[in-house]
Amino acid sequence: MSDDQTEYLLKVENLKAYYTSTRGIVKAVEDVSFYIREGEAVGLMGESGAGKSSVALAILGIFESVAKYGTGSGDETNRELWDQRKDARKKGLVSKDLGKDLPGVEGKVFYKGKNLLSLDEKKFREIRGAEITYVPQSTTKSLNPYTNIQLQTAEALWAHDDDDILFEREVMRRVLQALDLVELGDVDIRQALKPKEFSMGEDQRILIAMALIMNPVFMIMDEPTTALDVGVQRRIMDAIHLVREKLKLTMLLLSNDLGLHAEASERIGVMTGGRLVEFSDVITILKRPSHPFTRAFLMTNPSMEMMRRIREKGLLLRGIPGSPPDLTDPPTGCVFHPRCEYCEDRCKTEVPEYREIEPEHWIACHRYGELPEFDI
Repeated sequence: MSDDQTEYLLKVENLKAYYTSTRGIVKAVEDVSFYIREGEAVGLMGESGAGKSSVALAILGIFESVAKYGTGSGDETNRELWDQRKDARKKGLVSKDLGKDLPGVEGKVFYKGKNLLSLDEKKFREIRGAEITYVPQSTTKSLNPYTNIQLQTAEALWAHDDDDILFEREVMRRVLQALDLVELGDVDIRQALKPKEFSMGEDQRILIAMALIMNPVFMIMDEPTTALDVGVQRRIMDAIHLVREKLKLTMLLLSNDLGLHAEASERIGVMTGGRLVEFSDVITILKRPSHPFTRAFLMTNPSMEMMRRIREKGLLLRGIPGSPPDLTDPPTGCVFHPRCEYCEDRCKTEVPEYREIEPEHWIACHRYGELPEFDI
C-alpha cells in the first residue's frame, strides 16, 4: 500500500474504536486499515456486531459522541475512563502510551490527504454532512415523524449555510432536485407529506436524497436494503446505481446483502470480531475467498447463484459454529480461532499479520496458503 495519502480519496490506518459498557470496554474496532480510491465503491460485510457501523461512525467523527451516551457510559468508572481519554488527547497520548485501554477512537483517517481525526469539531463539521455524508440503517429512527420530508431534506443545506447566503427558493429547488434524483415520484406534491405516508422503500430513497442534497464527494450507506422485500431492494439498488452514475460518487457500502455487493461494490472488506480479516476485489471475495471466516460467512449467507452450485454439488448449507466473540474480552490470537475448523496452536496465541498476499488482496490468516480450494 502506497505511503502517498493523496493516492486515495479515503485511507484508514490502524483504526481503533472502543466504547464503555456495564461489562467493561467494548473493543468494537481493532486495528482496521483499508483505502478507497476516488469514484470507487467499497463494501464492508460481516456478521452483526462485527464493527462495520462503528467504522463508519469513526470515519464520520461521531463515534465518541454516540458512545458516550451508550449503556453504562454514565457510571462513575466509565466517566473516569472518558475523562482519561480527554486528558490523554490533550497531551497527544494514546492507549499504548498509557499502558491501558481507553474508550474512543485512535488511528488515522485520511480524506484527500488530511487526517480527519486531527481536526477540531468545527473544521470536521465543514466536511461532515457536506463532502462526506451518511445514510443510516433505520428509516424509522432516522426520519422525524412530525416533520414533512421537504423540511427534513433541506436541513443539511440550512445547517451548512453559515453565511446566510441561501434563499428559500434555491433551497426548495435543490430539495426537489434531490428527491427527483432518487426517483421518488410526484415530488412537487409529495414533498409536503410526512414519513408515515411513504412506504419503507420510499423512506430509504428519502434518506438517500437527504445525503445527496449537499452534492457530496463521499457517501457511506449502512444496510440500505435491510428488511425490504425483493422488489423494493431492486428499486433501491437501481437508485444507488443512478446516483453513482450521475454524481460520480465515491461510496462505502455496509451490507450483508451479497447481491447488493455483487452489483454495487468493486472491492469488499470482510469483518469479524472488530477486525478486518480479508479485503479484495468483489469477484475474489465472493467466488475465491481465502480466509476461513469469509468462506464460512458466505456459506451461511449464500447468493442464489451460490445456492444453485451448492445443490449441484450435493453439499449442505451450514452455520458458523459457536457464537461471535465477546468484544469486552476478545479471544487471544486470531479473533476467529474458537470457531475455525483450520485452527492450530499459533492461531490461539498469535494475532495474524494483515498482509498483501497478491496485488490488492489483503488477508489476516496464519494458514491461508494451506487451506483447501474453495470450490463452490
